[in-house]
Amino acid sequence: MGSVIYLNKEKKELPDEIEALGLSDNTNEQERLESIRDGVESMLTLISGIRKDPEAVALSSARFGIMHMCQLYGRAETMAFVSRCIDTVEMAEDVLKDTP
Repeated sequence: MGSVIYLNKEKKELPDEIEALGLSDNTNEQERLESIRDGVESMLTLISGIRKDPEAVALSSARFGIMHMCQLYGRAETMAFVSRCIDTVEMAEDVLKDTP
């Protein structure tokens, strides 16, 4: 559902939007990160179905991710990342709404 976001521990900041789109020369790294993202999303979808509680799975996984990102990158960078995620979902919903 999204592009690869590169997190740089040295800088403790998220990259510019251009870099976030995966426009780097390192295709293998991009594929590796996309594979991890897709695998985690698949596992969470599976757990949501098994537990029959997608809200609880979403809340717990969001909490885990947001807390760890905040520790690594700080509040402002984490909030910016979460905001971009929400923007992506809203754009996807708009596209689906306009599709016949």
